[in-house]
Amino acid sequence: MKKNILIVGGTSGVGLELAKHYVKEGHNVGLTGRQNPELEGATFQKFSMTDDPVQLALDIDQVLDGFNNVHTLIYAAGFLQRGHIDELADDQLGTMVNVGLLAPMMLIQRLKRRSDHPLKIMLITSSSQYTPRELEPAYCATKSALGMLGASLVRDKSLGKVLVAAPSGIRTPFWDDTEEDTETMLDPSWVSEQIVELSGGSFKYKFAKLLRDPARVEVVETLDDNLVTI
Repeated sequence: MKKNILIVGGTSGVGLELAKHYVKEGHNVGLTGRQNPELEGATFQKFSMTDDPVQLALDIDQVLDGFNNVHTLIYAAGFLQRGHIDELADDQLGTMVNVGLLAPMMLIQRLKRRSDHPLKIMLITSSSQYTPRELEPAYCATKSALGMLGASLVRDKSLGKVLVAAPSGIRTPFWDDTEEDTETMLDPSWVSEQIVELSGGSFKYKFAKLLRDPARVEVVETLDDNLVTI
């Protein structure tokens, strides 16, 4: 069955690799991001998030008006932010909260209201979801909250499957302009392949860590349609 798949943060890295996969499979794919990746077979809409929640809501409505009847939402947006909490300005904190948590909540809220079928949700978090880091307080907090959002949404039986995938360092433009050693980081195409495999089959909720050095997948929790741990 051909599905309408919306990938937020789909113009680079894992989001783009997932887009390539689903386009190749023949699905209708919508991409959002700051720059058009010129992916043949996909629809692109520019979507750049700031610290303004009012503008965020307007921009999300515009994105959803341009890509109707979404079956699957993949949320892969994120950016690196480092500094002790007192070193981060209000607008920096606001932008992180909007990108990391408010945007996916608003998207799911609106998509559920618009949909006449159960919405499948795939949230791409990070090892920062479960690993506290001194210089990433807001980033870790939003990734942890995004994971809990997924775990909470699964209790809503009118929603479809919920996958939370937490990769541990990926070789993408995310690390540009940093001194981070990316040699042992995960290949984005490999991460994409694992996420596709994790999203298949019968389940209601799944949380998986994608670990590195060596690259491997650890399924932490799976719930069936009756919310029974298996």
